[in-house]
Amino acid sequence: MKEVHGALITVNCAYSKGITEEKLAELLKKQEFPEEYPYNEQVEVFFSEVPVSAVVSFCRKYGITMEELRRYYERFIKPNFRNKELEELWSIL
Repeated sequence: MKEVHGALITVNCAYSKGITEEKLAELLKKQEFPEEYPYNEQVEVFFSEVPVSAVVSFCRKYGITMEELRRYYERFIKPNFRNKELEELWSIL
């Protein structure tokens, strides 16, 4: 059985249809925001409720750069959900 990254436990806990690690990584790398429920909410949960350390760990696992993560956040997430801890990360990188 494949071990699930801790970030996905938080992302999927309130949904019967879970997003896979690979799907989330693909969306971030391609800079695409899903239109369909529940994926759209799960991506928002990734940025708003997952601890920053787990977000960074997930990105490292899937080769997502902090610049790719920041661009995604600025474009799709920040207009609706601010994560000040994540924004502080950009200032130290």
